[in-house]
Amino acid sequence: MRVHVKFFAIFRELIGVARETRDIAPGTTVEQLWTEYVARAPRQVNARAAYAVNQKLVPPDYVLQDGDEVGFLPPVSGGEKAKGKSRNAKRQGAKRESVKRQDVTDALITRQPLDADVLVRRVAFPGAGAIVTFIGVVRDNARGKSVKSLEYEAYVEMAEQSLRDILAEIRARWSEVRVALAHRIGRLRVGEVSLVIAVAAPHRAEAYAASRYAIERIKAVAPIWKKEFATDGAAWVEGPVAGEISAEQAEQVAQSAA
Repeated sequence: MRVHVKFFAIFRELIGVARETRDIAPGTTVEQLWTEYVARAPRQVNARAAYAVNQKLVPPDYVLQDGDEVGFLPPVSGGEKAKGKSRNAKRQGAKRESVKRQDVTDALITRQPLDADVLVRRVAFPGAGAIVTFIGVVRDNARGKSVKSLEYEAYVEMAEQSLRDILAEIRARWSEVRVALAHRIGRLRVGEVSLVIAVAAPHRAEAYAASRYAIERIKAVAPIWKKEFATDGAAWVEGPVAGEISAEQAEQVAQSAA
């Protein structure tokens, strides 16, 4: 039987392949296939892996079927705790083409520059008493290093589904809240926008809580990776393994910050 295998970020670099079609024996588990790749890798692979089959997270003992799409996911980009601020803002004087309104869904992964105003218009409704935007921006330093640029990579189809799942989780917790999420991938310079979260709600408490919940979940589950290009070289930023931080933990953080 045959499966289609994909590698991302640091795994692509360590294993030495981005994607391939592989013949495997019936009964092979996803972890067994991963172990085979690690054993033959030209470079040592130390990072923890999450496993995706047909763009959904699966346990290590998942038995692969003919035609499956297998993704081996390194730890996601994560992010530093409790340093972001929610604010209303817009990009002034943008000279490059921004994402147009008709190109934006409620959950988007794109290589185009992001415009917070587009997402704000998408979530606004007459009953909203508060609209909160979180804008993630590339800064010029991290962990004591001077950063020149970042490169974001994503398992695009699975990442967009992860964002849609997060929207569903938010609706289940705050039924009157409307949210739109957009994450940019590719090479970004200092000062460029990497992430926009727009939240509209009848009251500010729910808007702040839902925004905080969204960022905590994105940084914990979305298959998006970040490579820092700093003065001492380039390295992928390692956060949690996708799925190891629960939705309940994210909700606790959101409620405590509301």
